[in-house]
Amino acid sequence: MIIIVTGASSFLGRACCAELKRQGAQVIGLRHSFEEQEELLPDKADVWLHFAWAGLGSAGRSDPSIQEYNVEMTLSAVRKAAQLGCERFVFAGSQAEYGHAQDGEQKKEYGPVSPVSEYGRAKLRVLEEKRRYCYVKDEIFARNTMKYVHMRIFSVFGPGDHEHSLINTLIRGFERGEDIALGSCEQLWNYMYIDDAARAVALVCSKADGGIINVGGEDTKKLKDYVHRVWELTGGKGRAVFGMRPDNAEGPADLSPDTGRLRELGFVCATGFDDGVIMTAKSLGYIL
Repeated sequence: MIIIVTGASSFLGRACCAELKRQGAQVIGLRHSFEEQEELLPDKADVWLHFAWAGLGSAGRSDPSIQEYNVEMTLSAVRKAAQLGCERFVFAGSQAEYGHAQDGEQKKEYGPVSPVSEYGRAKLRVLEEKRRYCYVKDEIFARNTMKYVHMRIFSVFGPGDHEHSLINTLIRGFERGEDIALGSCEQLWNYMYIDDAARAVALVCSKADGGIINVGGEDTKKLKDYVHRVWELTGGKGRAVFGMRPDNAEGPADLSPDTGRLRELGFVCATGFDDGVIMTAKSLGYIL
């Protein structure tokens, strides 16, 4: 199987490339702007897996011009994948598409969506614009049977994540005995370890028939509970000071995914939160 991965150098992109290779796929990893590397593209491919997305962080996620660029770049990749005869185009959407309602209910793939950030709206637009391109505008798609899979990825953590991620910040801060300023952390949250996320994405690439699939872990609880567990695992040093930081671009969203479609594909998480934190700490030079 030949799989093209755009955004291959991202946190999740790197892990997925490694997992796909482990499973025997031929992986062609491309940077953010794949048009600049077209000489690396094969004449034909089986799957196009698209992680490439510019402008992360609250400032970038709120910038409409950056997010518009992301949408256009992604649709260009969809068109190119169709030209290469790909069986699937797998897109890394986001839980931010659901919006910040705190209703405590699981977010279902085909349930209500109400994104509040430019980032969430742009991710959702890819799904909407893909449909329009497929069936109305582009005659490439009129002849094409490529399956479009829209993953909504929840919160992934583990070795290799950016240094300012919450888990990395907590581990380093608590190990130093520091006080860490946080938001209220009262919202529901869902964490998935990076190795599990990579296996889930690889499974989607090989088996998903199309449509929307939530990619998340099996354990949802208040974010405050996760923070407290990291504090315990690091020896109970320092303090978490809640209610001191403003919300991010999406607000205090409940992250509670319904992962039924992923389970139907046969996926089961292999790494619990505690073990994931221990391995993440080790990658940062700490032994818990």
